[in-house]
Amino acid sequence: YQLLETDVTVRAREADQELINDIFPSILVKYKETTGKNITLRLDTENFLPAETCGGVELTSSGGRIKISNTLESRLDLIAQQLVPQIRNALFGKNENRKFLD
Repeated sequence: YQLLETDVTVRAREADQELINDIFPSILVKYKETTGKNITLRLDTENFLPAETCGGVELTSSGGRIKISNTLESRLDLIAQQLVPQIRNALFGKNENRKFLD
């Protein structure tokens, strides 16, 4: 788990609010089984993810200081960043002067 806080706010698309509310109980049980800790989940009913988002959630804790974005867009961005070295190598070949491959 990336977030081990006890008070978490879940932000989702407005269209997904009912689905998120339905799965909250199973999330709480699974989290308790895995970590041994209790958690308080709150669904943000004022600030929604944009409707054009393909899905997923954003988790915030500690007054918004800790944020985890688990949307399709954020995952695709992460994958794209991880693939940059391989793409660079495929396009331009290996650079002997480069010490790091990031």
